[in-house]
Amino acid sequence: MWRRAYQSLRFRLAVLVATVVIVTGAAAFAVAWTLGVASGHVSELSSAQRRLELLSAVSGRVTDYALTALQTTQTSELQSDRLSPPRKRVQEAFERLNDEVAREFERQTDEEAATLVAARSRVFAFMRARFDFLDRQTLQAIRDARGGQSDAAARVKVALDEFASGFSPALGQAIEEERAAARAATEAMADLRARLAPISIAAVTAAALIAFLLYRAIASPLLARVSRVAGAAAAIARGQTATRLPVRGHDELSLLMMRFNRMALQLSRREERLMKAQLRLQEVVNARTAELREANARLSDIDRARRRFFTDVSHELRTPLTVILGEVDISLRGQPDAATLRGALGTIRARARALHRRVEDLLRVARSESGQLELDFSPVSLAEIVQTAADSAEAGAKAARVKLHAGPFAVDPVVEADADWLRQVIEGLIANAIRHTPPGGAVRLDVHASRDGSAEVLVADDGAGIPEADLPRIFERFYRGADQKEGSGFGIGLALARWVVERHGGEIAIDSSTGGGGLPSGTIVTIRLPAHAPRLVIGAAS
Repeated sequence: MWRRAYQSLRFRLAVLVATVVIVTGAAAFAVAWTLGVASGHVSELSSAQRRLELLSAVSGRVTDYALTALQTTQTSELQSDRLSPPRKRVQEAFERLNDEVAREFERQTDEEAATLVAARSRVFAFMRARFDFLDRQTLQAIRDARGGQSDAAARVKVALDEFASGFSPALGQAIEEERAAARAATEAMADLRARLAPISIAAVTAAALIAFLLYRAIASPLLARVSRVAGAAAAIARGQTATRLPVRGHDELSLLMMRFNRMALQLSRREERLMKAQLRLQEVVNARTAELREANARLSDIDRARRRFFTDVSHELRTPLTVILGEVDISLRGQPDAATLRGALGTIRARARALHRRVEDLLRVARSESGQLELDFSPVSLAEIVQTAADSAEAGAKAARVKLHAGPFAVDPVVEADADWLRQVIEGLIANAIRHTPPGGAVRLDVHASRDGSAEVLVADDGAGIPEADLPRIFERFYRGADQKEGSGFGIGLALARWVVERHGGEIAIDSSTGGGGLPSGTIVTIRLPAHAPRLVIGAAS
């Protein structure tokens, strides 16, 4: 219990305050005692000095009285009232001397010192008695001289001689006693000063030692710990939340330091959580920023593709319409014969059919995006669909001087499909292959059946191939590649083809090479369809 009380900060501060109070009280008591003793000695010295001054005054005034008495008896005018002023001054000096002795007697607490003061008072009383006797003798001599006696002056001289024979020794004794008292007071003060000097030095040394020990034991550790707390608080304010205080002891300041450490730990954990949250937020912001940049890039590409698309639409629609209008104008001029009209109508019909196909492509895209396009599934022969598409593209291949190799096929898988849409997709792939194959080149068609039950259609050409930068975006709507010229198509064929194939539950892939590194150039488009796919009604295109 005492150990716990000693470890308490309040107890240590109480000890420090109590020690300061005790030392201060002892110093005050010592100073008060010293001042009291010194004041007593100073009072004795001052009283002796005053008594010496009064004795000197008594001696001078008695001398004045004696001279006045001699002058009075030696003149013809014997007036006793001339002695009144000097007598009064002598009596006043004796009264003041008696008062001073009485005060000195009252201040004395020692019986021996009081006896000495009383003896000094008897000497003063004797001196006054001698003066009173002289005064009576002088007055009697003056009265006798007024009665006719002529020896008044001689009688006054005799009285003065008798007074001097008794008064002078008493006065000298009193003066010597007062001087001795003054010397004794001075010596007592010197002795007091001599005794107090080492005591004062010892007291100051002891007070300094006690103060130093108290500072080292209580104040210095306390100030050091408070300084550490202040430094740690400043470090926390600068953001150094890992700062901790060493806790030693179980006093109030140690408890405060423990709470400070808990606060710093909580701040550190909170800062760590905030940093993690900030990092996560920064990652999210960076990811969203990257997504926005990609979206903006895609929007920019889509915008450019749409502008090119509308340019191509304008070109594709304007060309057949110009031909149609030209044929009509030529037919309306003059009187054309039947052969001329038949040729003009054939040209108009061909251009109109091409224009119709372009419009149908646009309608298909619009319907696929709006969810209005439905597929009619039924079991069909995949080889028959491919062969029909090849037959439809034969004329275009001949016109382009491209060889078209199709069938007979080794297998004839049956798939659940919309025969018309699947045929149009394959026709479009063949048309793309013929368009990108140089004259003298070849386009090959093939049908396979894989072990997992799926069926594959391959459309291969030995054209220039597709650039590697265009492959990731080749199936985007309205994308036609960076090097495509105007009038080369709308860029919706492959997008529409992928949409149809995916609605059949299959997938479409393109493998292309531009002939770099010594490899042959060309493009292979593969359509993979599940056999016996379930009948589906297609909703909105994704």
